[in-house]
Amino acid sequence: MPEQNNPSRYGQARDRGFVLVTMAFTTAGVLAAAGLGLDLGRIFIAKDEMQVYCDGAAAAAALALNGTSSGFQAAQNAVTNSTNKWNFGTAAVNSSSVAFATSSSGPWAANPASASGYTYVQVTASAPVKLYFLPLVTRQANFTLSATAVAGQVDINSLSRGLSPYTAVSTNNAGPTFGLVVGSSYDIHWPTYNGSRHGCGPADPLKCFNSAPCAGDSNASLVAVVSNWGSQYHGYWGSTSNSQIANAVIDSIQLAPLAVGNNLDSLLAPGNKQSEANILDQRASQDIDTSDNTPSSYLSASHNGRRLLPVPVVNPVDSNHTNVIGFGVFLLLANGSPSNYYKQNGNGNSPYCALYVGPYNIGSAGGAAGGSTGASYVRLVQ
Repeated sequence: MPEQNNPSRYGQARDRGFVLVTMAFTTAGVLAAAGLGLDLGRIFIAKDEMQVYCDGAAAAAALALNGTSSGFQAAQNAVTNSTNKWNFGTAAVNSSSVAFATSSSGPWAANPASASGYTYVQVTASAPVKLYFLPLVTRQANFTLSATAVAGQVDINSLSRGLSPYTAVSTNNAGPTFGLVVGSSYDIHWPTYNGSRHGCGPADPLKCFNSAPCAGDSNASLVAVVSNWGSQYHGYWGSTSNSQIANAVIDSIQLAPLAVGNNLDSLLAPGNKQSEANILDQRASQDIDTSDNTPSSYLSASHNGRRLLPVPVVNPVDSNHTNVIGFGVFLLLANGSPSNYYKQNGNGNSPYCALYVGPYNIGSAGGAAGGSTGASYVRLVQ
């Protein structure tokens, strides 16, 4: 005969019902927590992706600044052309803004009236992250996240690599240009000095050279060279070995570390290095642009920077002191591919002339916005 009203069985059924309800609520909670975790994790991943984009874009943009309005456009282009993506590397960043400043703290301007002193770039970007589980709680289907990065050209006081074994002369110690004019032609290696020429002396320094110096050098620079270098130095510093000169010019193997304030006198090498004209031609020929012979046309054309020669800017203050006052970049002249400009246009008395481009920014294939030393490198500052 079946049992009726068995308290034991009734209790077991009630327990099973309670367990099922508890498991249902627990499972729903676990799934909700997992879903929320997935959404939050996706937000954090996307945030990192956007930060990577901003960091890279800001660094590339800061590298493009060259102290002219064209540098602003080049910086904008560097951000636009960034290859970094988000959404697990599948989506381009379509919403970004670029602003410029003269210091890392601003104020920021999207279109500054003048390029002078603008060495910092701020890149801000945003993107909508689609949510799948959080809308159940927040009723928000997308979360817009943003990231910001600031990069700038930071002054360098000393260099141990990259400098070529030539110099530019100036008696103006004020950076970043030291009185040099963009586009003007300067001696990086001076013509043969001849102290016996009639009228030679500080009062008329042009009469002291067998060939005319480059057109851009000031009279004060000529006087300094005539008075303190004379026939001993031509502006070349480093080894007298042909192979080491070739390495220093072509491969940018700097022959000694230099810092602003150093006395270069002990490193200046006597003698005329006119036999090395083909080395300068060889470096110029390695550029993809061997036809544009003004800094503006060269920088606006496709180029790889091989015709850009970074050198120390020096001031010969007396016969024993040639002080490094800063650094600069000069454009080697060229007459086609392959170029033989220096070999064709020079002789044993001739100068090596190059066009001043601007301050030296390490890693850039152009000029720089400049700082007090005329040399800089790009660094993320925020």
